[in-house]
Amino acid sequence: LDDGHSGRRASSSDERARARIARERARRAGASSARAMDDGHREKRAKLEPPALANERFEAYYAAQGVCEDAGDFRAMMEAFRRPLPLTFRLNASTALVEAVRRKLEGDVLPALKREASMKPPKCVAWYPDRLSWQIDISQSASLKQSESRGVLGLHAFLKSAGETGALTRQELVSMIPPLFLEVKPKHRVIDMCAAPGSKTSQLLEMLHGATNAGETPRGVVVANDASLQRANLLTHQCKRSNSPALVVTNHQAQLFPILHDAKGKKIRFDRILADVPCSGDGTLRKSPDLWKKWNASSGVDLHTLQLEIATHALRLLEVGGRLVYSTCSLNPLENESVVAALLKRAKGSVELVDVSKSLPELKRRPGMKRWKVGDIYGWHDSFEETGKKRMKTVAKTMFWNREYDAMPLERCVRVFPHLDDTGGFFITALKKTAELPPEMEQTPQMDANKTYRMERANEQWNEKKRVAPVMKVEDRSIVKSINKHYGVQDALDLDDALMTRQHSDLPGVTPKRLYYLSDGARKVLTARGKDGKNAGLQVVACGVRAFERQIVDGVECAYRITQEGLDTALPCLKKQIVRVRASELEIILARQQDENVGANSSSRSSSDDVPEEITNAKSIEHLKKVSDGCVILVPKARDDDTETEAKALAVAAWLGRGKKGKSISVLASKASGGQLLYQLRDCMSRGTVV
Repeated sequence: LDDGHSGRRASSSDERARARIARERARRAGASSARAMDDGHREKRAKLEPPALANERFEAYYAAQGVCEDAGDFRAMMEAFRRPLPLTFRLNASTALVEAVRRKLEGDVLPALKREASMKPPKCVAWYPDRLSWQIDISQSASLKQSESRGVLGLHAFLKSAGETGALTRQELVSMIPPLFLEVKPKHRVIDMCAAPGSKTSQLLEMLHGATNAGETPRGVVVANDASLQRANLLTHQCKRSNSPALVVTNHQAQLFPILHDAKGKKIRFDRILADVPCSGDGTLRKSPDLWKKWNASSGVDLHTLQLEIATHALRLLEVGGRLVYSTCSLNPLENESVVAALLKRAKGSVELVDVSKSLPELKRRPGMKRWKVGDIYGWHDSFEETGKKRMKTVAKTMFWNREYDAMPLERCVRVFPHLDDTGGFFITALKKTAELPPEMEQTPQMDANKTYRMERANEQWNEKKRVAPVMKVEDRSIVKSINKHYGVQDALDLDDALMTRQHSDLPGVTPKRLYYLSDGARKVLTARGKDGKNAGLQVVACGVRAFERQIVDGVECAYRITQEGLDTALPCLKKQIVRVRASELEIILARQQDENVGANSSSRSSSDDVPEEITNAKSIEHLKKVSDGCVILVPKARDDDTETEAKALAVAAWLGRGKKGKSISVLASKASGGQLLYQLRDCMSRGTVV
């Protein structure tokens, strides 16, 4: 009996202990859950609450550097940094129908915004050429499509439509300055060394094409390079809207970009180079307010050496007589004037600063700094040789000012501040290479044999590892012969040498899916070799304009159709498969693609007819019967010779085929592109330039 009682007492005691443990676990779990909920609420509040627009270290650092003229000027700069950045954009000057886009903007979109009582009137940027850039009193980070304002919603629709087709680019105002200082010509070989996200590259392409005669392909090239493959893909997407055969996108570290040679071993250098280098970005506080919290004095110190390496290599790639524009979106002289001064010192008279004071005369700017300090998270440093004071490992000797810099015209550098013209902060300087660089500067950094071997192997395996198909010339002459015959291609297009592809196959009968057309300058870059005559190791992400695409259909002679984006380049050199139609006929074809409820010009058409129902004019039918089935180019009839260029700019790639109800015609352009063409066509019809 006693043993039984003691057993029950032990069992009861164990149960009570287990119950206490369970209650304690539940309490702890509840507390943990409560803490998690509190943390979640705090994170949510942190996301909802706007960042504090202040940083004492930032203000103290730049006040000590003396970046502004006086205390009042400094206060004005800080107040401007705390205001949201206005929305800015520019129109594409190289598009043939830029005037139609401008009329839409100035005739409909801007007047609607001017009627908004809560907004300042839209402002045309005075210093940007040809009234192509605009500043709107709306935060660039605002969600336009959620606005209750009809004017803002109209602006959103305009920006979306024009942006998708490459007629317009949203871009920060100060970011537009460096390409303008390059003064690009159609024959120039240009490289944007740190190109992503691509707005400046698009601007360079527009300049290359804008100075070229209508219907001609520029002889030059714009190489858009970025160290990140992901960012290189992003800039490809941004730049492909330009439909330029002069574009080549590459993936290299800027300071290690290959030095190219032609078949004879001569260096292939660039006439214009843009080095918008990685930087601390503290000039973008208005656009990126989270930087207020993140900024510290180490930002500029950490990047100075890389910036100097990129700028030095840019001068190696530059042709004598060529121009380099170096820029940052930073206020820090350690990223700006100290890099420029160290560069000039290394160059020993072979490079000079260009005086750009007369360029863009209406741009509000300040001269470059002649003196600066070196500071990091540990404080200010008087010299590189000082001892007994702690400093960051990234502090470099080239950061420090010295007396010989007094003789350098560093005031020719350009500083743009946010309070001068309601922009972000920016630094730009232009340099001209007047002679060959000193031998010690011309030499690339020495690498041991193992590292050299690893780099060569990495270049060889890049396409396979990154899953990027290599670029190669179209070797199948039968493809080129078929395209030339079907479309009546003139010699000026030179398809024998200008067509490249990315698809390769050893299977018999398999032809490339897409054919890219390249300018003469782009071809020279892609076929360049290394110094030893071997492959230069150029890592190409994208190139040229997609001009032809495979579409095999029974009864169609040519296996390749022309793409809408390739028309700008190809149309001036084609003699066949072009159909002149009435503007009203083309309007119906494009409107149906946009799902507009429109009727054809005729009530019905039987299945035995050889003409699509949209084509009713006798002359149009006559032209249509002269072409073969497959890809055709529809061009509206111009009013006279003076409006012929405008009419050809409205050309539409279409497919002429046979369906259940007879002949049919469908638009090959994307819906977004077709919508923009429809608007521009109606604009021309209203002015009577096409009939």
